[in-house]
Amino acid sequence: MANRSHAYPGWQVLLLLLIVGGIIGGWIGDLVVGLWPALGILGKVQSVGIPDFTLNLQVFSLTFGFMLHISFFTLLGFVLSYLVYKRL
Repeated sequence: MANRSHAYPGWQVLLLLLIVGGIIGGWIGDLVVGLWPALGILGKVQSVGIPDFTLNLQVFSLTFGFMLHISFFTLLGFVLSYLVYKRL
């Protein structure tokens, strides 16, 4: 029997799936918490990242920053999108 290894799509596909999974997970979380307010603890969002920083050089200005808003549903979206990636 030949040794078969499964080649996964590139990291770009994984990154795209993780972004889409996180966005859809956030939307589903907002919907679920809106329908069942008792599940509000699962919809609690934690923000992680670097706040906006602006460098004004008179000719132009640069703004840097990155924030990731994570909730239970966002993490669930990440996990499900990773499982979809593994199935590709």
